[in-house]
Amino acid sequence: MTKPNITHQQRIAKALHHSVGCGYQEALRRVREADAAGRLPARLDAAGRAAAVEFLAQTVTTAVTAAATRTQPAPQPPQPPSAPGALSWAGGAAPASLAPGTVTGLVSLPTAGRSTLALNIALHHAQAGTHALFTSGEISFRSLQHKVLAARYGVDVRRQEPPGGWAAFKATVLSEMKDLPLALHGARARSSVRDSLRRGLLAAAGANRKLKLWIVDSVWHFSDLTDDGPDTAATMAELRSLASEYGLALLVTSRVVTEDPDEPVTATHLPAGMAKYSEQVLVLDRPGVYWTHTPSTAATLRQLTGPAPGRAIELELQPDHCRFVPA
Repeated sequence: MTKPNITHQQRIAKALHHSVGCGYQEALRRVREADAAGRLPARLDAAGRAAAVEFLAQTVTTAVTAAATRTQPAPQPPQPPSAPGALSWAGGAAPASLAPGTVTGLVSLPTAGRSTLALNIALHHAQAGTHALFTSGEISFRSLQHKVLAARYGVDVRRQEPPGGWAAFKATVLSEMKDLPLALHGARARSSVRDSLRRGLLAAAGANRKLKLWIVDSVWHFSDLTDDGPDTAATMAELRSLASEYGLALLVTSRVVTEDPDEPVTATHLPAGMAKYSEQVLVLDRPGVYWTHTPSTAATLRQLTGPAPGRAIELELQPDHCRFVPA
């Protein structure tokens, strides 16, 4: 075990300072508090320090933003509208059962919106009280935050000011997002799935929560390259083992490609290992994606393999709000 001596504390504080823009002394104070509370990783090698920075970044960002809000006069503008957030499942039922210890695959053609749908699923379950972790090797942490805000509040914060102004919006967002049991992780290149899960478990423990749902976007990012291409079968086998070991419901995404634009996605298009190590595989179909410049916003989520093959839910994509809604 590597003890968190002053050198490690300073390294973590310096990285935290550059990561979130808070002062170095404030960052060092946060690091020392986490050390005293036993919330730093047991081994503070490079990976351990990176995990500590990522864990502390969320609490520091919240504290700094809250302090900035308190220094301003307390305006009384209208509260921002509570637009329907995330995916409302058609008929009140989820598209598939995400049970502890099971693996579900979610695939689509490139640009169909599977990452957005997967994030909707994570947000939907978090709003229902299930602690969820969304790990992406394809989307940065900041972009994930923007997508969650857009899906939850119906406001694209990158392009528009929210109704009621920023002060009211931040006052609502800070409290609600802090209580939302959803952790976001933008995985670095060459990250392993086990290391990514460890960071999520650390964040959950720091919030006194038990992780129940893990979404991995996508299997390609975490697969080692071989002479035959990415070894997705090995990654799927490891994910299956982790789901069983930690009692997690696991959703794994993947892109697929067909030779003909009208050819439906079948089991033959799945990455190696996905069908073998998943209880079920879902396909997001959206006409016109990948092959045209004007894809439809209409989509279908259908079960390709599993207990009810062929079962489908009709959806509509709202691109600006980063969410799917019942058609």
